[in-house]
Amino acid sequence: MIYRRPWHPVSLALLGISMALHFLTIILYVRLPDSFAAYTVFPIWVWGLIGILISAFSFVIYRGRLSLLVSLIWGFTILIMADEASSLGRIAAPQITEGKAKPHAGGRVFRIATLNCARRANPTELSETYQPDVLFLQEIPHTYRLKKIIDDVFKGKGDYRYSAQKGCAVVVRGKIEFEVPVPGYRAQILTVKMNTGESVQLMNSHLQGATTNLRLWERTCWHQHKQNRKKRQIELAYTMGLLRQKSPYYRLPTIVAGDFNAPANDAVYRLLGNDFTDAFNSVGTGWGNTYHRALPLLRIDHIFSSKMLVPLGCKTVELKSSDHRAVIADYVFR
Repeated sequence: MIYRRPWHPVSLALLGISMALHFLTIILYVRLPDSFAAYTVFPIWVWGLIGILISAFSFVIYRGRLSLLVSLIWGFTILIMADEASSLGRIAAPQITEGKAKPHAGGRVFRIATLNCARRANPTELSETYQPDVLFLQEIPHTYRLKKIIDDVFKGKGDYRYSAQKGCAVVVRGKIEFEVPVPGYRAQILTVKMNTGESVQLMNSHLQGATTNLRLWERTCWHQHKQNRKKRQIELAYTMGLLRQKSPYYRLPTIVAGDFNAPANDAVYRLLGNDFTDAFNSVGTGWGNTYHRALPLLRIDHIFSSKMLVPLGCKTVELKSSDHRAVIADYVFR
């Protein structure tokens, strides 16, 4: 007669807690309700690790074999839903290299970079190393650095727009022909004629700063995250409305880039609709999180493109003088 060890009630309770957490996490990360913004601000693998630790504890103490199944379920969920999983899976794909972008299939490559300078980083270093055609900047206090990029990197053949009040700037290898005013928000909307002849539409965005309250046991934390997300949604909805109504974005290749102060899974990005593609989500390689530079757990800096541009590659770059990592993406015109 084969003796089967009965399931320990504490082990079953622990596994029940882990699976309940799994069910809650799946629902919240799919639906992204504003009331639970404090929960979904974390990468999904944070909750996955908690669930795995609970089931692992059950296995070590009570030797419940069902614990292994629960851990596998969590592992599969992280693999499917974690923002970092797909880019790490492309680690062997061709990387963006330093210097000027090389042609692709006989066509010219259009290189974009975005950086939150945090008022300290020198964007000239990034420009000299990766030679972008368009550079989006946030939190840059002085215009002399922009002029230096044009003079030293673009050899005098460039243009820029800078807003001291907004702390935002865009530097291009070309001529800025038109600007749509964006009152009240840290954003710029520009129509640009590149030196190579293409016309493009650009939107530089620096959304509402994120709340740093992570005391989930306090009611005020949940309220702050909810209101913080709503402010970003209002801000992005307004600037995207200006882009669609007052610029020729519908007939020009368009780039929307900047610091969105929201993790990659946030509901705010749904306002971009199906018109725009997240470069890193599509073709990014390596660890794509951009904040904080030393231990990047959140991907809050992004480059989005309209369907007239095809992303070839994307990666993040560490600059020691900024608390953000820069994002660089290569495109070809469709």
